[in-house]
Amino acid sequence: MILSIRLQCYNHGLFIEKALQSIIAQNTNFDFEVVIGDDFSTDNTLEIIKRVIKENTNTKITFNLLDRKQGELYSINRKAKGRLYNFYDILNNCQGRYIALLDGDDYWSDASKLQTQVDFLENNPDFAVIGHNARQVIDVEETEKLVRSTEQNYVDYLTSDLIQQNPFVTSIVMLRNIGFKECLSELNYFLVGDWPLFTRLSFKGKCRFYAKPMGFYRIHDNSITSKNRVDYKPFRNEFVNRINHATYWNAFGKNKFDIEERAVKERRSLVLTKMAMRNLDFKTAIKYAKFVNSKDVKKTYTKYVISVLKLLS
Repeated sequence: MILSIRLQCYNHGLFIEKALQSIIAQNTNFDFEVVIGDDFSTDNTLEIIKRVIKENTNTKITFNLLDRKQGELYSINRKAKGRLYNFYDILNNCQGRYIALLDGDDYWSDASKLQTQVDFLENNPDFAVIGHNARQVIDVEETEKLVRSTEQNYVDYLTSDLIQQNPFVTSIVMLRNIGFKECLSELNYFLVGDWPLFTRLSFKGKCRFYAKPMGFYRIHDNSITSKNRVDYKPFRNEFVNRINHATYWNAFGKNKFDIEERAVKERRSLVLTKMAMRNLDFKTAIKYAKFVNSKDVKKTYTKYVISVLKLLS
């Protein structure tokens, strides 16, 4: 099997058919499988999936809708190991040499997306990840706004880059299947699964991002992106996650990325400390003020406050 598509969904009844039809519309010279993991949706997501599978006319596709029932092994592991277990479990059911990622609320807009990315990985064995850009869709309204902006046609990234930032749009990424049975402990250390997965793969090869959009990334009330913009606590958790990301992967790389870890800590801790003080979260402010580089602080009063916080840490 050349390719597996990892389709992850939860309560995507409003969007899942669009995602599935964008898969069915793909033009390839190879057969591929679609591995679908529904995380016990309470809406009509599963009914739509089963109907679309039944109506599918693309003979190159084999659908594998993972059989999950409450009280059985998956649900027991899901409760014990957390939300990212769905991400992990679908990956480990993928049989392909390559894996294309797609979330149930996003979709592809270019029928050559899979063929283009498979051809790239086949012809470039020194690369582990390839991704393309996407346009934003707000609820159901498609826009021309790109998720990532770059003036270059493509950019190549190494581990030193992935430690500091996630340049990819998850649903437009394809990666080499390196076997992920040992990755659950790594993924569970983080808030999300995609960025650490890409960073893990960067130890196996280079990563390329193309500026050309090949799909749509949806922002809606139930999306992770939307939730992270509601109030202080999700912002705090996101910044802490970014700092933990740099610390973890530097240690994984046997401290070869001390410079990158320090840069992330200094940059993120400054913003995090300011946010914490504005929200009277003194515990967080004291904890992360010690990483702030005073040279990056412009206002005299802020510099004074941070110096006091450092004394308290």
